[in-house]
Amino acid sequence: MAEAGDGDLEYEINESGERVIVKSIESVQRAYLRFTNRTTRPVDVWWRDFNGSKQHFVKLEAGTYFDINTYITHPWEFTDVTTKERYVINNKPIYRAPANVGGMMYRTNWNITVGVRSLRKTVLLFLAVNLHEAVPTASLGLPLVLAEELRVLRNLFREPLDFNS
Repeated sequence: MAEAGDGDLEYEINESGERVIVKSIESVQRAYLRFTNRTTRPVDVWWRDFNGSKQHFVKLEAGTYFDINTYITHPWEFTDVTTKERYVINNKPIYRAPANVGGMMYRTNWNITVGVRSLRKTVLLFLAVNLHEAVPTASLGLPLVLAEELRVLRNLFREPLDFNS
């Protein structure tokens, strides 16, 4: 598995109100899961190890699924392969199997979806994907900040993806 790096540590607030690193805690209660990509984009599936480091598990094309045998205290995350936008399961960017699926002897399905996007993000993504390559970003008359964001997104969609990194 490829590692994303130690700079990718994520924090959350636990039940006691303490700020803690998102990480796998124990491997006791099994969970048999299926992650289904319900987006129109390829998705990277990530697992947080026992140190909180992000480990790449698999790339899912749109409409495909991945079966994983994991544990209820193991966190999973999902990002767009190109834009790195975080996707969600049940509107949560960090997914852990609920306690009630722990120990079940059958697989439960969990849909990866797009979280709520701002209008700004939605429009920029639409333009980046659909604007003809011959149309220069500068010709759109956008404010500089928006033009720069659109330029970066357009470049992301033009670059060939490196699946070895």
